[in-house]
Amino acid sequence: MNNYKLIIFDCDGTLVDSEPVSNKVVSDMINELGIEMTPERSVELFAGTQFANIVQYIHSFQPEISAQEFESDFRTRSKIAFERYLKPIEGVVEFIESLDIPYCVASNGPQLKMATTLEVTGLKTYFGDNIFSAYDIQSWKPDPGLFLHAANKMGFAAHETLVIEDTISGLDAAVNANMDCVIYSHNGENSAFESKAKFVFHHFDELNQKLF
Repeated sequence: MNNYKLIIFDCDGTLVDSEPVSNKVVSDMINELGIEMTPERSVELFAGTQFANIVQYIHSFQPEISAQEFESDFRTRSKIAFERYLKPIEGVVEFIESLDIPYCVASNGPQLKMATTLEVTGLKTYFGDNIFSAYDIQSWKPDPGLFLHAANKMGFAAHETLVIEDTISGLDAAVNANMDCVIYSHNGENSAFESKAKFVFHHFDELNQKLF
């Protein structure tokens, strides 16, 4: 696999198909506040960003809303939705099982969210304790801090690390960390990523072919 010694996976939208589920919850909750929102618009605005951006958007309409209460309600409702609907990204289990180098997860989401999503999709067993959250170090993508932290904890340098992502903010974080990044694009979109990503792929079988 080229000269890579470590793979860092993003979680939401890369390992687990959580973006449609979580953004449907976000959309529903924002609509309940009387602010017009659709799941598609929610993905466009918030996919791959920190939760504070959702709160900031809501506060632009209703500054009196409690950020803490909104996030707590979201975590409760999304956990229920994840347990009911969440699935791993197609082909990702087979890709993980084919790896012969270390790997880990680094996500903008909190540890509790990853514990839920990875557990219900059967992926937790593959990662053990090698799960890193931006909340742990208070550094969110596109800042490079999370990826650098994960690589350091795993014992590898940036130039030895490959990041697998699905969002612009994740790609920018990898570039800012001086790490190569490949992009999983489930919807066939390439143009937003091609100038910075090593390459874009659309199924994990394709990634296997390009890396091995």
